[in-house]
Amino acid sequence: MQQPTFHDTTRPHRSTAIGATFAAAIALAACSGSSDLGPRSAAQIAFTSTSSLGANAASVPVSSGGHTLDLTQVTLGISRIELKRALTTACSDDALHDDGGDDSTHTGVEDCAELKVGPTTVDLPLTGGMVTLPANALPAGTFRELELRLSQVELKGTFDGQAFDVTLPVDVHGEIELSTPLAVVDGAPTAITINVPVNDWLTAADGSLIDPRTIVSSSTLLDELRGRIRASLHAFEDEDHDGHDDAGEHGHG
Repeated sequence: MQQPTFHDTTRPHRSTAIGATFAAAIALAACSGSSDLGPRSAAQIAFTSTSSLGANAASVPVSSGGHTLDLTQVTLGISRIELKRALTTACSDDALHDDGGDDSTHTGVEDCAELKVGPTTVDLPLTGGMVTLPANALPAGTFRELELRLSQVELKGTFDGQAFDVTLPVDVHGEIELSTPLAVVDGAPTAITINVPVNDWLTAADGSLIDPRTIVSSSTLLDELRGRIRASLHAFEDEDHDGHDDAGEHGHG
């Protein structure tokens, strides 16, 4: 069955690189001893960047307190994405990753779905829409949480007209609880959207904007950024591919 696909037409060269990386990741998963898990369902992951401050705040540039932030590119360095089953407290290989270990020979996938992709990069859509990436097929079951591990973020744009291009080593392990547990059914495609409201990362508690250039030399600001990233991430089932939580739309959330 052909899956619905969304395209980031602004950066086709990046999309090609992503597709190649994911193809390699899927091939690796196919060799990881997962054939004993039975029938599997096609899956895809989408990314949006809608601000929690409202629809107007999602557009760029953003102005506040006499300053203007204009993000032109935000690239996420993703080291891993994984789903946890509803009755699982930890993925069987969490300790390896938390300690920086190599799980290249690990085949125990009973606790977590094999949505194990990366490392790869994703350019967030900053002016609306979604970027959708193919993922490997999922086993049937119920999943409650998505784990997203970000190694770094690259921010490009201008702050008060001054250009910046900064790469920040965030090393964030985000455990994102799904608003409604995700039920994967044999043969039925699964779509998950991850909202990454990047403008919220650069807005302080008092509403003032943060110059990304100042984060590079400040461990305090970098730690605050990590905290904002973890708190801002939101993941949900999105079978109609509209960038909104299906459960909320249907009155279940």
